[in-house]
Amino acid sequence: MTAIPAPMTEPIITDEEVLRHVTGLVGEAYRRQLWLMFLDADDLALPVLMPIEAYPNRPTNPHLEKIAGAIAEMVAELRAASIILTWERPGPGDSTPDERLWAAALGIACEVRELSVRAQLLASREGVRHFDKAEYFAVAA
Repeated sequence: MTAIPAPMTEPIITDEEVLRHVTGLVGEAYRRQLWLMFLDADDLALPVLMPIEAYPNRPTNPHLEKIAGAIAEMVAELRAASIILTWERPGPGDSTPDERLWAAALGIACEVRELSVRAQLLASREGVRHFDKAEYFAVAA
């Protein structure tokens, strides 16, 4: 876990605010990892970031369950109301089939656990952008 340097005092409500928040924390993508960010019931960012670096290229059930379980534990421990998932990796801004599978699978795993995913984003060398359900479920279907 990584502590956020300054406490967030403004709620993160709109998609644009989510994008600004994540861009400010992740910056330019330089390694492959998944960032977990947590919001409280008032949509305030909790002062914890959790990077996950070691996960396979394609989602497998054991790895998916391990990550979803870790997210559920963190949500409970932090008393978070929702999470922001950010997929960071160097390269172009277009998502890959494996990234789309991961986003769909982890989104479903969180939903099954009744965890609220506020947003998923993709951070690349082209910057941070929203990674919308329409994009990742179109390929996963």
